[in-house]
Amino acid sequence: MRSGWLIALMLAALWPADAARAQDWAAGGDCDAIERAAEDGQTAFYVELAICHLRGEGREPDVAKGLFWLRKAVALADTDAMVELGNLYLLGDEGLKPDADGAVKLYARAARLGDPNGMFNLAVMHRGGHGRPEKPRLARAWYLRAGEAGSAPGAFNAGVVLLEGYGGRVDAKGGLLWLRRAIEMGSAEAMSELGRLHAEGAGVASDPAKALYFYRAAARNELPDAMYRLGAAHYNGQLTDKNYVEAISWFQRAADRGDHDAWFALGLMCEIGRGVRADPDLALQMYRRAVESQDPALRAKAQRAIDRLLGLVEEDETPVG
Repeated sequence: MRSGWLIALMLAALWPADAARAQDWAAGGDCDAIERAAEDGQTAFYVELAICHLRGEGREPDVAKGLFWLRKAVALADTDAMVELGNLYLLGDEGLKPDADGAVKLYARAARLGDPNGMFNLAVMHRGGHGRPEKPRLARAWYLRAGEAGSAPGAFNAGVVLLEGYGGRVDAKGGLLWLRRAIEMGSAEAMSELGRLHAEGAGVASDPAKALYFYRAAARNELPDAMYRLGAAHYNGQLTDKNYVEAISWFQRAADRGDHDAWFALGLMCEIGRGVRADPDLALQMYRRAVESQDPALRAKAQRAIDRLLGLVEEDETPVG
């Protein structure tokens, strides 16, 4: 498995209805050399050559050639190619007609051959979305299989489904074990989740120091959610001393990495003047970034804030948290 660039579906949050998306990809070497190797029959280079053509690495993109090499690799039972092609079908990329059923077939084929990314993507698909029925027990089973096969996202989500009782009974002990295994695999999401559990005393002892430790570990691994949680902790004076300047710093880091909740938090702080001089115009800019969120509840909250600043409504807002 080429773990350096392989596409794997990712979750934008723990339980979104339609959160499967593809990470960006890049060829692992010189495309001319890769093409020569593939043309010479070295099958290990077929998928990388497909990526060269699809992304135009050092050349004009050629979708037809990219799909040709992916399908050729699939015919040779290359599981990386199955996952790559499945994602293209799922999202309708590169001019393909979206085909969730076709994507699932490819993921399932890769999964049966032992590919952890195929297993994880199959679990995501069983969560529902893309016109597919939700199958909680299958999602849970495939997350566990993916984790056992070495997928860090699989291990993280295995921990979450066991803790929440999704697709079966609650298994707090097993869920915590999977979260810790995911952390050992480098999952920043698992670090942040274990931090949350310690912050709330959910299934583990309430421990502010451990919560902050895991949030900071996740933040060092560039997880915006953990940065937001650190900002909220400093804003509300939970887990640590109240510090609005520190809160703004963490919210800004999270916002810069695409966290829309953090944009809303910055808007609120700019509006009411906490940690920074009150600036309604700047707050309006922040709220307008937050309203771009895919979360309907956050979009509605941000729009109410925008309307308030524009004088269209009168409404008090509660602190972030």
